[in-house]
Amino acid sequence: MDNVCEVKDLKFKYDEKWVLDRVSFEVREGEIFGIIGPNGSGKTTLLKLLSRVLIPDQGEIRIKGKNILEMGQREIAQTIGVVPQDTYFPFPFTVSEVVLMGRAPWLSGFGFESSEDLQIASHAMALTNTFSFSDRLIFELSGGEKQRAIIARALAQEPQVLLLDEPTAYLDIGHQIEIYDLMKKLNAERGITLVIVSHDLNLASEYSDRLILLDNGKIHKTGTPGEVITEENLSKVYQSKVLVEENPITGAPRVTLLSKLMSKEYEEKGLTTHIISGGGSGVDLMRKLIIEGYRVTSGVLNIGDGDETVCDSLGIEVVREEPFSPISDESLFRNRSLIKKADLVIVERAKFGKGNIRNLEILLEFPKKRIILLENDNFDYAGGRATSIYKQLKSRGALVARNHSEVIEYLEEEFKIEKKGINSSLHRERKG
Repeated sequence: MDNVCEVKDLKFKYDEKWVLDRVSFEVREGEIFGIIGPNGSGKTTLLKLLSRVLIPDQGEIRIKGKNILEMGQREIAQTIGVVPQDTYFPFPFTVSEVVLMGRAPWLSGFGFESSEDLQIASHAMALTNTFSFSDRLIFELSGGEKQRAIIARALAQEPQVLLLDEPTAYLDIGHQIEIYDLMKKLNAERGITLVIVSHDLNLASEYSDRLILLDNGKIHKTGTPGEVITEENLSKVYQSKVLVEENPITGAPRVTLLSKLMSKEYEEKGLTTHIISGGGSGVDLMRKLIIEGYRVTSGVLNIGDGDETVCDSLGIEVVREEPFSPISDESLFRNRSLIKKADLVIVERAKFGKGNIRNLEILLEFPKKRIILLENDNFDYAGGRATSIYKQLKSRGALVARNHSEVIEYLEEEFKIEKKGINSSLHRERKG
């Protein structure tokens, strides 16, 4: 099977941060190719690059063997159709007029639709069940009705490749299945290659031939749904605990979300966790711990830091330092006080340099303190000092967690033990 799309070493950034970093994959002609990943992992940006709405900073995209940068806009539009997440219409077009816009790449120089164009547009509306409101204005529609009209416009374009960004985001479950079944029908009968971005892992699993799982702008895993949608992959990328089992009817992987609060009443915990973070690395964990009922403190953070700005909203006591300033003796003293009071210290995936290395150094003063280190491959900007401290902490018994769900599990065990009034299992493990 030939490749209809080839992406090689693709890199793109909006400001200084790479949104996509050395992404490489191929889409085979006639397949349904799914793109999944957390918010901010680069999924929508990737689709915009594939449709040449954005231009890559590095790398190459080839469509049917041609470099996309060498293709004319008309040729691209005749080859690739796009269903974006949101579409803005500045004028009050009717649904039928919107669908007919899909014929634009095929019109002659005079720009008038032929009877064939009208027939193709009508067929697209029939397939998407938009005929019943074809005379209504597009901005009068509900979110689901509007989305179906946009899909009809893309089908009227008669593309060889159809890029869909969350095509069922505004639809109820009945229409979700209907749209995916329609995509499957078009793929099977017309040979249209589909590239679908989806947050719904179960729909992506059921309908995709292959998937790529994006994580922070990089491909974490490529393969069949069975190879990509595993508990290990999802736990690592989504930082959440899930259950993956086989759908008894289709055999595809099926994802069930897990939360301890699903099966029991909310309970405020008696444990205090102190988080060492920075640059926004701690926001997600802070939020999760607060929701779970744990007390949280934090420090030292510069005023204006991404983590610092959310502490007040979450009711987190935090040691603040002036913007862009190294940690002072006074801030260090206050941080030491919070660490003493905490039952456990968690070191997030922050970057440590000369300005904040004292956040790590102070932990060496607490040889009996329970510490969890999040796996961190890119953290030492202090000339090796941070790496040395990590090694010392590990040698003293600090635990290493792969993700936030593991941290929550550790704390849950601690809370159970605390309620029973016995020594911590983590503490016993550290002593052993």
